[in-house]
Amino acid sequence: MPDNVDRDDRDDRGQYVETLPAEQVLTFLRRHDDPMTATDVGEAFGVTNCTALYRLEELHDRGAIQRKQVGARAVVWWTTDSY
Repeated sequence: MPDNVDRDDRDDRGQYVETLPAEQVLTFLRRHDDPMTATDVGEAFGVTNCTALYRLEELHDRGAIQRKQVGARAVVWWTTDSY
């Protein structure tokens, strides 16, 4: 299996299996003082950048984290004080 594919995206019946719960990502971000990238999150949990980005976007949509574009393609993420 290629390294860029998450190992547990689907079960034996083809059903989606959550490989990275959003709450784990939120806890991870809270433990770090500096903003993180999707690559940072992906590497920390052993998942693809796409999986990490999906969870970060989900948390952003819920208002749990904020983001800022810091380059042409670079985005950093951090927790909000109010969540």
